[in-house]
Amino acid sequence: MKPNFHPKNIVQTIEGLTQKGLEVVALAEKGKDWNSVVANFDDFECELGRLTSVNSHLNAVMFNDEFNEQYEKTLPIITNFYSDISSNKALYAAFKNLKNTELNKEQQHILKESIDGFELSGVGLEGEDSKRFKQIKEKLSLLSSQFSKNSLKSTNEWTKAVNLEQLKGYGEAELAKIKTDEGYELNLQVPVYMDVMTYLDNRDLREEVYRAYVSRASELGITSPDYDNKAIMDEILALRYEMANILGFDNYAQLSIEAKMVESTDQVLEFLMSLVQKSKPQAQSELDELTKFSGIDLKPWDLGFYSEQLKEQKFGFKKSELTPYFPESKVLEGLFSTIENLYKVSLKEINEPSYHKDARVLQISKGDELIGKIYLDLYARKDKRGGAWMADYQPLQNHEKPVAFVVCNLNSPTDGKPALFEFDEIVTIFHEFGHALHHVLTKVEYACAAGISGVPWDGVELPSQYMEFFCYERDVVMSMSEHYQTKKMLPDDLYDKLIKSKNFQSAMGMLRQCEFSIWDLKTHSSSEDTYKILNEVRKDTALMSSIAESRFLNTFGHIFSGGYAAGYFSYKWAEVLAADAYYYVQSSGGIGSQASLDFLHHILESGGSRDFMDSYEMFRGKKPSIKALLKANGIAN
Repeated sequence: MKPNFHPKNIVQTIEGLTQKGLEVVALAEKGKDWNSVVANFDDFECELGRLTSVNSHLNAVMFNDEFNEQYEKTLPIITNFYSDISSNKALYAAFKNLKNTELNKEQQHILKESIDGFELSGVGLEGEDSKRFKQIKEKLSLLSSQFSKNSLKSTNEWTKAVNLEQLKGYGEAELAKIKTDEGYELNLQVPVYMDVMTYLDNRDLREEVYRAYVSRASELGITSPDYDNKAIMDEILALRYEMANILGFDNYAQLSIEAKMVESTDQVLEFLMSLVQKSKPQAQSELDELTKFSGIDLKPWDLGFYSEQLKEQKFGFKKSELTPYFPESKVLEGLFSTIENLYKVSLKEINEPSYHKDARVLQISKGDELIGKIYLDLYARKDKRGGAWMADYQPLQNHEKPVAFVVCNLNSPTDGKPALFEFDEIVTIFHEFGHALHHVLTKVEYACAAGISGVPWDGVELPSQYMEFFCYERDVVMSMSEHYQTKKMLPDDLYDKLIKSKNFQSAMGMLRQCEFSIWDLKTHSSSEDTYKILNEVRKDTALMSSIAESRFLNTFGHIFSGGYAAGYFSYKWAEVLAADAYYYVQSSGGIGSQASLDFLHHILESGGSRDFMDSYEMFRGKKPSIKALLKANGIAN
């Protein structure tokens, strides 16, 4: 199915669809078997999901105030519809009655998850509690959208005209990203911001850009205080806390954990603190080495700059030396061939209209059979939300093939020169394709359990983190590399240096990710101010003081406008699974081996159709080990 990228009258259409949904629900309430209760409603949800997915996607990648105004009007309609469904006692009873009918194992698992979902969504609530729960969900959908909008607008607002004298340290590639008709202009888009932090000699200018970046969407006024997200964050956290209390949980973290693989917040905190303890001595050594190398009192805006110089000295190459070897077309060619060899499918770009001139359409097939499509949108734009993500549009259902969106914010071609990607950016592309393959390669024909649907949040990141590992294999790197001018492949000595540098400052990175994860869980376990909690967490995790004006939480979209609230630890937990999976596949023959096909069959194809840890153990033969994560990061165990 081809998405309709020119939706009109979206409020009216959503209203009509949700009305149709109520009719479907009325029939399901009276149903006595799988088809009349689950399958028909699943078909309807798929229809509604396609429209909401396109609306959400366009609002994120081609933002304009006119469409956004209509889009935001649809949010309460959708939220209220699902609130009514999740509190529908007759529908809940119809689902429960199916336990006494003949179902296959897939259906039994889906039924159990659906019943649990009803119970976590307030089906047992009565009177004022039920009414208030519904109000909270509606308000949260609007607040999340406003948070995202403020983040985008505050990022776009700050620019600074600069001259060549101020840009010492920049090469041709970095200059091309900020060239304007009048000269050069810095902004806070991620590709430009990262260049400033990594390459710019001018320390004062680095500081200015850093302060502007970490104070976005805050009360400080470096970007407009009109976009201050703090009150929105506080309200989101208070509403989540109240929602959890209404359901009988002490806090939102407990509610969130109910739908994850892990057993309790204590178990997760213990896991994270063990990583902190194992990483901190090595991280301190890494910072000491950097401080000694820089010869100055390091500030946050110095870390990237001196780290890049130290890395260059230690490993004998600059990051910018790699970039010319990774033009966009060659990177995608290597990515496609890696996917083809891993999973015995074919992947190619097709000539089909899309929503934007920069977005291309990819087709995945096996033999003559179409498996699914991916819309790939790689470049940063002013009207596009920052970050990288995958979104699902169409699941495998009723002979319709799966369709996914993959979005990044990378630099685009300039002045006849192709887009050249840094290696970290290539890792990001592999990561998002891992998510897309999870969605597209599914064999489950129930939309509620196809691809990533029905997969616990701490399992969703496994396929994406797993794909990252293949980025570093020699054959894969060589398949992606071709100097955009000389057409030569990446030299062996540069590849060897890249691999040796892979875990440079990995312990510092581990501490940072643990800090986010611990803060996230603790902030959703408490009613204290979230910045106060962050300061407490940093006593265990931070090796350097942050500046008093830092408000980076004010644009932390994963937590306040994404799906990672009290679940950011999922990245680290999934990294354990991914490392364990990769080393197993590597030791069993690697790309194209039976083990890599077992990953396809047991993880990607099975989606949310059975307990995810059961799926992992079917693939691996045993539970994962934290040792694999430490090995992958080069941290002494």
